[in-house]
Amino acid sequence: MTRLFLLFCSVVLFTAAANAEGRKEYIYGPERRQVLDVYGDGQGADFPVLVMLHGGAWKFGDKQHFGTWRAKVAHWVPRGYVFVSVNTRLLPDADPVQQAVDLSLAMAFVQRKARSWGGDPGRIVLMGHSAGAHVAALLTTRQGISSRTGTKPWIGTIILDTVMLNVPRIMQQNPSRMHRNAFGNDPKFWKTSSPTEYLGSGDRPMIVVCSSKRKLSCPEARRFARHAARVGAQVTVLPVNLRHGKINSDLGMDSAYTASVDKWLAGLGLP
Repeated sequence: MTRLFLLFCSVVLFTAAANAEGRKEYIYGPERRQVLDVYGDGQGADFPVLVMLHGGAWKFGDKQHFGTWRAKVAHWVPRGYVFVSVNTRLLPDADPVQQAVDLSLAMAFVQRKARSWGGDPGRIVLMGHSAGAHVAALLTTRQGISSRTGTKPWIGTIILDTVMLNVPRIMQQNPSRMHRNAFGNDPKFWKTSSPTEYLGSGDRPMIVVCSSKRKLSCPEARRFARHAARVGAQVTVLPVNLRHGKINSDLGMDSAYTASVDKWLAGLGLP
């Protein structure tokens, strides 16, 4: 009973804090989790838009978790951005590829609605953390998904600390239970869910933030960047001396890390 009460209080606090920041929820699809939150005053003229997908092992997590939006909203909304936090379906209802389809549907919805929020549909940046980073990278590289859902090209993608950039490579080694649960035992699915498999010259620029405190994160990011250079894609690697969760929650705080991401955004022509 005590745990349930504490969980209820946490949800109430999350919702209250988000509403205090001007959150508005929208439905982008027929399924229960196909919803997104928009932060911004709606008074802008063609503000750039940041679209964020949370992490959670492809099976849990939520758009309203503090680490997903709080520091990011505090940093970018006053600078003239609209910030969008997305939920997708999760395991077992949707595998990682189906989650990328949901994210694409959300992106298409954002593109259609952006002007009503004061945003510019031509200046959208996608962002994801952990499992959400894998899904964002997969959507960025698997352009066929965007074509099927009517999603137009966006200008760049921020990948926050995932090792699942070359899925077959990880699955052929000693995958964790989390990765086995998400990607199963079928090598064909490993390929269809692997951003490296689809990486090409037509992809939007990406910055891959990796934790130097993790064994595989930065080596996998650098392999991804080397492959990108071979195929003509633009991938920047940003090693950060933070743990996995802090790479998400600390982005937007006053730090060299946030300044580096801002510099990359400036390179895309954004404020």
